[in-house]
Amino acid sequence: MRILLSVVFLVLSGFLLFPNAATAQVKLPGGISMPGGGGGGGSKGGKGGALLDDSTKTIYGPKTTLHFYENDIINNRDSVRYLVDTLLPDFNRWTPVDRSYGKLVDLGNTGTATRNLFFQPRQDIGAQLGMRAYDPYAIQEDEIQYIDTHSQYTDLTYRSGGRKTTLGKFGYSQNVNPRFNFGMQGQRLTSNKQYGIYGVNAAALLGQNWTFLLQGHYFSKDKKYLILAHYSHLNQKVREQGGVIPDTSSTGDGIYTYDGLARISDDANSWERRHVFHIYQQYKLANGFQVFAQTDYKSTINRYTDKAAERGVLYGVYPASRYDTSDIRQDIFYKLFDNKIGIKGTFSGFNYRAYVRQRLYGMNVNGQLPNTTGHLSMTYRTGFKFDNIVGLWLSYYLKDSTQHVTAEAEHLIGRDFKLKGEIDTKWIKAGYQSIFTSPDLIAQNYIGNNFDWQNNFKLTGTNTIYGSLPLKTRNIQLTPEVQYNLVNNYVYYDTASIPRQLGSVFNLLKLGTTANIHMNRWNLSGMAYYTINSNEDIIRIPKYFASGQITFDFTYAKVLFVQVGFSAMYRSSYFADAYMPITQQFHLQDSFEVKQYVVADLFANIRIKRIRLAFKMAHVNQGIGGPKGYYQTPGYLGMRRAFSFGINWPMFD
Repeated sequence: MRILLSVVFLVLSGFLLFPNAATAQVKLPGGISMPGGGGGGGSKGGKGGALLDDSTKTIYGPKTTLHFYENDIINNRDSVRYLVDTLLPDFNRWTPVDRSYGKLVDLGNTGTATRNLFFQPRQDIGAQLGMRAYDPYAIQEDEIQYIDTHSQYTDLTYRSGGRKTTLGKFGYSQNVNPRFNFGMQGQRLTSNKQYGIYGVNAAALLGQNWTFLLQGHYFSKDKKYLILAHYSHLNQKVREQGGVIPDTSSTGDGIYTYDGLARISDDANSWERRHVFHIYQQYKLANGFQVFAQTDYKSTINRYTDKAAERGVLYGVYPASRYDTSDIRQDIFYKLFDNKIGIKGTFSGFNYRAYVRQRLYGMNVNGQLPNTTGHLSMTYRTGFKFDNIVGLWLSYYLKDSTQHVTAEAEHLIGRDFKLKGEIDTKWIKAGYQSIFTSPDLIAQNYIGNNFDWQNNFKLTGTNTIYGSLPLKTRNIQLTPEVQYNLVNNYVYYDTASIPRQLGSVFNLLKLGTTANIHMNRWNLSGMAYYTINSNEDIIRIPKYFASGQITFDFTYAKVLFVQVGFSAMYRSSYFADAYMPITQQFHLQDSFEVKQYVVADLFANIRIKRIRLAFKMAHVNQGIGGPKGYYQTPGYLGMRRAFSFGINWPMFD
């Protein structure tokens, strides 16, 4: 850490003392031809040589390294390309909860289980495993960047936060030739416990996250054929704590101190590994007509162990053990093969896509059974199930590519279906979705040392109407929003962590607005929501929520771009869902009200040429005019005041 800070200090000193030493960016003559860059960027001269200006300065940079997403290709937007992000706004936000502006909830510390604060209707049909607590730490398929670069591109990121939370990220990409690119990305995220460390020899490490991505794409010489492919991996391990036992012997408000013990032992661990193999292929048969294939293979292994289960039972984290009172052990395996084949293209101003889709999936649960103490037995197997799905997607662009009308339909033969329509213009965005989905596999069948259920739940139906109205002036943009959900046959986990299905209908109405205000060097951005819930006994959402930040931007010595700011997040009191680590599910509880609270941060983002730095004091208001802490999830304390530092260094040659 000292070495890294020394390097940063030297970099800062060099640019401040010698501001004229910065190399000016020069635009590429004639722009960039897509797809394909100028080659690998390693040789000099010739077709694949380095790009030079008249002063022999290299001009590789963000404008010579572009990227696109698979959705752009699928939706017939092949020419769309994006620049590398070198901007300062939101660079201070780097944990999943912080990046979501507080709309995501964890167990009080980075690397732990998460859930959405607001109700989110499903977007995909077909049965799913239903273990989503670590989704925000995995690489999301729709966020994978397929890169086209004129040079070798390396991206380095390092973050250090409170309780020794650290993140290291490495990315590399290179064009083998103008039509073929490959790249890789690796990330390591760790966090330490805030409480529950029993002694000097006890384990302080809380969460560990490894992710890895290998991706590439290829365009044929005549541009008729293309292939995109990637492999992504998640390895997530967490020492579960079950929440804190408040230290009521301390002075002041003892329930918010960080000196208490954990409710379960150091021997409790969740460990999840995911493998995703993905290939997208497309071939142009004629103008406006292509055939495509999208293939996925996904594997998930989830393991939970606790070699001192009596402590968790004693403090009410687990129900009583059914077979082995001292040891909990289970393995859950899930595999999915998903293949989509269809046609797509453009016709008379319409973009269209029609396809058939096959899903082959299965789940196995290995747990404890009577007379198998210390050993695992096959307790439940779904067998492989096969789904046939047909789908259609249409889009019509209005006056320009930013305004369009879309409609889509998808039907799982004999069961699930989805209908959605949306209009998106510069005056209004509005849509309607009706989706009926199969219940999660984990909610249907599970057998283990502490739980046993077999259910035959019906389809869950959600009808959603949403809309937003952008109101713009020269410096102000306000966007009022509304979302209405009518939910039928909702599946939830009750106060005993058992899945149930509500046979009646309830509705949720979320009203709010987002705001962006720019006044000279001052910038304000944020959001606020009010939720009306017709069934608070089944689904718990805070009635009031607000999150935002205000920043001031200025330049020093012509090369040092600085943004200083203040951010805050507020949510009203509510009986938030508790967490059951064995099944990785959040469930209802009626005994612990998570009190209203404001979490505020002070931060500064700095850019020197292409290097970005972030400095933040998180939870700066801890103990000021209020309690000494707050709870994110019942029993789980939110992060205390802590300083964090980050650096991002993209290199283009």
